[in-house]
Amino acid sequence: MDWGRAKTILILSFLFLNIMLGYQLWTTRWGQTGTESDTAFIIEETSKLLASKNIQLKVEEVPKDAPKLKSFTVQFDEASRNAEKIPLDSPLKWSSPFSKNLARELTSRSSVRYADQYAFDPVRSGNGVYVFNQLVDKIPLFDVTLQLYEENGQITGYKQAYVEVQSGGEQQEQKVISAYTAIRSLAENYLPEGTVIVDVKLGYHGPNFDSETQYMLPFWRITPEEGNPYYVQAYNGEVEESRDTKKSP
Repeated sequence: MDWGRAKTILILSFLFLNIMLGYQLWTTRWGQTGTESDTAFIIEETSKLLASKNIQLKVEEVPKDAPKLKSFTVQFDEASRNAEKIPLDSPLKWSSPFSKNLARELTSRSSVRYADQYAFDPVRSGNGVYVFNQLVDKIPLFDVTLQLYEENGQITGYKQAYVEVQSGGEQQEQKVISAYTAIRSLAENYLPEGTVIVDVKLGYHGPNFDSETQYMLPFWRITPEEGNPYYVQAYNGEVEESRDTKKSP
């Protein structure tokens, strides 16, 4: 046997295998690369896919950031976790949901607590119900909301959930996939032709357990014009369809 020739074939085989494995690793992780050329490639390929399925992105600006985020556990404050609408003794005049005065008035003139720790969520608001998400490090918790009920220009009642962060989880911060990678994952396997996407937002989301504690992971929430939003796990791209409707009842 020609051992020299056999050795050469074996080395070339391993080299080819390493190249193929490297390519597969790159293609499965391409959404987490950070160079401008990588980002441009992701956007271009996603745009081609959307065009082929007649899927429209009616979003003012798709988020460009793909930060490093950490999972964590939260505990619900039972004093503010109410299943029923609570009427206000003295209705408040409704103002812009972006107004700082609104948070101050809610805190000082009603039983709503921590109102300044929430941010308006226009996607889930409508029909006289204004929804706000609690923030952790300026990132919304999609499952933890303050809902204000408006009638004839006045806030007449509310529902509120509030949590405290218990831990940062065992895992280290990880860079999340890009918004375009999340959109691509949806378009390939979930979104029907002709879908119109109206909102793309990064936040935290957790399993629906009837428990005082909940584990939160970063998710991209992608909302179509019709139907419920989708949640794309921002570490691995797994898709979960929303359990909630877009607009609160």
